[in-house]
Amino acid sequence: MITNKDSTNLLDQLRQAVLLIDARGKLVYCNEAASLLWDRDSSRLKGLGADSLFEQDPQILIRLQQVLEDEKEYQLSSYELQTPPLQNRTAEIVLTPLRKSGGNPDHALITLLESTRFNHARKRERETELARDVGRLMSTLAHEIQNPLGGIKGMLQLMERELNQSEMDTEPAKMMFSEIERIERLLKQLLMHSHPMPIHPNTFNLHELLDMILSFERSSYPDLRFIAYYDASLPEIEADRDKLHQVFLNLLRNASEACPPDGRVRVLTRHCAHWELAGTNLDPGRRYILVSIEDEGPGIPEELRKNIFKPLFSTKKQGTGLGLSISFRLVESHGGQLRYHPNDTQGACFQVILPESQTASDHISKSELG
Repeated sequence: MITNKDSTNLLDQLRQAVLLIDARGKLVYCNEAASLLWDRDSSRLKGLGADSLFEQDPQILIRLQQVLEDEKEYQLSSYELQTPPLQNRTAEIVLTPLRKSGGNPDHALITLLESTRFNHARKRERETELARDVGRLMSTLAHEIQNPLGGIKGMLQLMERELNQSEMDTEPAKMMFSEIERIERLLKQLLMHSHPMPIHPNTFNLHELLDMILSFERSSYPDLRFIAYYDASLPEIEADRDKLHQVFLNLLRNASEACPPDGRVRVLTRHCAHWELAGTNLDPGRRYILVSIEDEGPGIPEELRKNIFKPLFSTKKQGTGLGLSISFRLVESHGGQLRYHPNDTQGACFQVILPESQTASDHISKSELG
């Protein structure tokens, strides 16, 4: 015979969050998965009203009332939760009436199975496939452009030589050379999207790399103030230094260009807590560091944020739309994530989440997670 204690233990093994709501709308039971989802012990959750648990999710509250009144089961597929601390998570939700034999339902059973990581993985799979298609197209175009461009460059070199011999002005030829070299740099960036981005990791001090890039930016933008807040407890990381140099240089250059005169650019580093990985496809059992780059510019309008990491999309008038997309792929190739995070006041904030190591030995124990 299965006892109540056995039933409770079984429910605690489920991945689904299970909540039992009485006719007054109060929580009378929740399992371990629900405690983890709300980040609170079950004893602190019991007695809370459904209107508190789902304060900003009126659709769930309406369905809950219908379950208790109409005795019908309802399902919400791929529902995007809004109530803290559940916001930005997606779940499969089922609301079921529980009734006494021959009587009206006096409880409602709610199960939530979080599908955030699955949906993100599926979305990333579609985006990766699209990126491959775009990469193949750009590769073909780049090669087709490179061939005639090489011929033009050769003829221009010959022309410049003849102008020099005739003691004529070679400035127009130099200007054309400069433009051709700019096109060649653009083609190299396009080709980066058409191939995988293998990394060659080595161990180094991240703060030394950031200091070097900041020193370069200070000389390039002497009117701006560059401020670094480093977590001294961070260990050396195992990563591809050259590729991260490219990532942070691009992010700092964007921040510098976005800042008004006498503006500030801030660089912050710290350990990344496992709960901050919610809504990502990153492994919460690994150790990560977080690098934030903040500016005091206008920020990025909300309607454009979903496109900023896509190839050929740019908010700059003279931008190629490749810097952020390449940086995104470089961070992703390290097993990390590059994301945009709106500032509390003004400006933009880009966050780079990187694993401390490229090996599988950097997993942390449950006690460290707790």
